[in-house]
Amino acid sequence: MLYYIETFRYTLYFCGMEIIIAIILAILLIVGMVILYRVNIKNKTKAESQNEIKEVDLSCCGAHDDCEFDNALVNPDLIEYFDDEDLDQYKNIEANDFTDDMIDEFREVLYTLKTDEIKHWLLSISRRKINLPSILNEEAIMLMAEE
Repeated sequence: MLYYIETFRYTLYFCGMEIIIAIILAILLIVGMVILYRVNIKNKTKAESQNEIKEVDLSCCGAHDDCEFDNALVNPDLIEYFDDEDLDQYKNIEANDFTDDMIDEFREVLYTLKTDEIKHWLLSISRRKINLPSILNEEAIMLMAEE
């Protein structure tokens, strides 16, 4: 009889540990699901904000540069060329990896643009996945500021 009592006590102890481990695993599972749910919601809101289309003021007459630029921003498929088709060969090159000859090609286009065309050109090369050489960033900003 004493043997059965010791065995029963051991069984209760072992069964109690299984229950505690099961509760801990259940809590960890619930916490993991909550974390995944929050990450999923955060990713959805980020994706929605990136896909959000910018509304254009319908009262815009189209005679001003700002209105035209806003319209260009709304349509991401619109790519405007400024006699710079030869720059397409520099697609996906990092801004610091350009040689002096390449930079001169960009500079030639930049300095032939009118002041109000520069931001349109920068948008155009960006949409074509062409990086502006880093050395020309300040030059482009200074030229736009002259307006």
